[in-house]
Amino acid sequence: GEYPGDYGWDTAGLAADPTTFAAYREAELIHARWAMLGTLGCLTPELLAKYAGVQFGEPVWFKAGAQIFSEGGLDYLGSSNLVHAQSILAILACQVVLMGAVEAYRVNGGPLGEDLDLLHPGEAFDPLGLADDPDTFAELKVKEIKNGRLAMFSMLGYYVQAIVTGEGPVENWASHIADPFAVNGLTSAYVTQFAPSPVAMFAASGRKAAELSAWYGPDRNKWLGPFSERSTPAYLTGEYPGDYGWDTAGLAADPTTFAAYREAELIHARWAM
Repeated sequence: GEYPGDYGWDTAGLAADPTTFAAYREAELIHARWAMLGTLGCLTPELLAKYAGVQFGEPVWFKAGAQIFSEGGLDYLGSSNLVHAQSILAILACQVVLMGAVEAYRVNGGPLGEDLDLLHPGEAFDPLGLADDPDTFAELKVKEIKNGRLAMFSMLGYYVQAIVTGEGPVENWASHIADPFAVNGLTSAYVTQFAPSPVAMFAASGRKAAELSAWYGPDRNKWLGPFSERSTPAYLTGEYPGDYGWDTAGLAADPTTFAAYREAELIHARWAM
């Protein structure tokens, strides 16, 4: 109970060693803070563009960064008067120098206030004086780690949505609100696109024979979706049902052995069911 957000759950024993626990907590909290900033940064431009009419070069978070490679570069918040970025190397250099300097200052105890720690240094890092009252500060630390953990899961959701739908989180939310039953995590257009799962099989039931190419042959669904091109062995041709192109152990390299394995697998599967 020494750390905020400690609810006594550690089935993997990650906190058994105090030194390791402290390092994990520091990594968790830093990632949580970045995730909270990231989720807000991903949503704000898309919300402003969709509902407030603010013009951006590209409001969707996973597409916005590519503007720096365009002829006109990237304007922060759509305004060339703020930050007009034209070099990815210059941005990288600025981030390394500025962020590195601030982190070095924090880690080495530069701004450390009275009765505070390196993760909550106070002083210059607390311009609003949130750490002045001990009771309020203790409560805020719990709220910070809880919201940060939620934000890290949110960012994971953003990544998955971007891969599956090719749209931003605001557009996904708006589409779902407009038609919740037709646009959701089990929508066949999404499920059958990437996920080799029983849900995908049920979603595909009832299709005509011509549409079975999603499950058989070279154009079938594969285990890494659009990233499967170089990871699918040539000997996995989609002849067998349930072949998603995944065989890192090479068990199907020999056709005779593959046929025997498939027979054994299917018989065991039927008995298991």
